[in-house]
Amino acid sequence: MSKEEEFVEIVKQKFPEANVEIKENKWGRRRVWISVPRESFRDFMKFLKEYDEDAHYSIAIEEDVGDAIDFSIHLLLKYEDTPAISLIVKTSVPKDDPVLPDISDIFPISLQFEREAMEMIGIDFENAPDKRRLFLPDDFPEGIYPLRLDDKGIPEEMVKNAGHPYLLRRGK
Repeated sequence: MSKEEEFVEIVKQKFPEANVEIKENKWGRRRVWISVPRESFRDFMKFLKEYDEDAHYSIAIEEDVGDAIDFSIHLLLKYEDTPAISLIVKTSVPKDDPVLPDISDIFPISLQFEREAMEMIGIDFENAPDKRRLFLPDDFPEGIYPLRLDDKGIPEEMVKNAGHPYLLRRGK
């Protein structure tokens, strides 16, 4: 049994509510994809740190997917024994309640990605120790989130650059 398969079995036992899958890319590299409900998100992240205290939190990505917002994290586990377990952890929040627990006490580097998600897409990370803006200027209007594709996204009158990706997406 591979490292990924052993890990997946442990996850399925500890988090039966998680959706777990191993996918292989065209180069034969395997990655574990795990979707956890937001109610299990913090406990799952604690579990990962207990499973591998040297777990490497690489990046987080937030995405507007219609009625919800996805928050996905790429991590590497057990990388001292190559190849590492490449892992994507995804959770979702409804747009009418976009709240997740802060995990910066578990993975300190996560705070910068949480701050980005707060200002760019409107996820609130409960108990985050620093909720200052990271990229947007202080005078940017509250309640408008550049990565949102709904009415909380950037309105037409704010768009000044003809190459803005949302204008291009709308075909203008």
